[in-house]
Amino acid sequence: MEIISNVSERLTELMFYHGDMRSEALAREIGVTGVTVRGWMNGSQEISLKHAVAVADFFRCPLDFLTGRTEKFTEVVPRELPPFYPQIRKVMRETGVTRYAVVKNTPLRDSFFTNWAKGDEPRLYTVCTLANYLGVPLDYLIGRAEL
Repeated sequence: MEIISNVSERLTELMFYHGDMRSEALAREIGVTGVTVRGWMNGSQEISLKHAVAVADFFRCPLDFLTGRTEKFTEVVPRELPPFYPQIRKVMRETGVTRYAVVKNTPLRDSFFTNWAKGDEPRLYTVCTLANYLGVPLDYLIGRAEL
């Protein structure tokens, strides 16, 4: 999966430029194990959206940079995220895209929306798919940054 390899490459790059940071040090900062961070770095483990946000917050980078959707690194100030379902509904209203259109034109199922409404968190791949379809940055889609 392209997202996994992009995160692997970017994470390795960010850690190198952050004083050749070791996986255990980053793990302590974001509340996971060193084995987990090494799995993200070598591409053997998919990073969750929650942990991708924690990594991006630590390095103050856009999620679009971490996932390889952009080459542009701009500093992002960490902030509390709103619940996902109301945020995605807001962005869909702003972009004029319906739930039906998302389900019809992407690999996402209608049940995803139902689960998000119940409080489930989306996967990083799902958020990337939505951001691509809606033509918005990941950070905007999840409420981490304004347009």
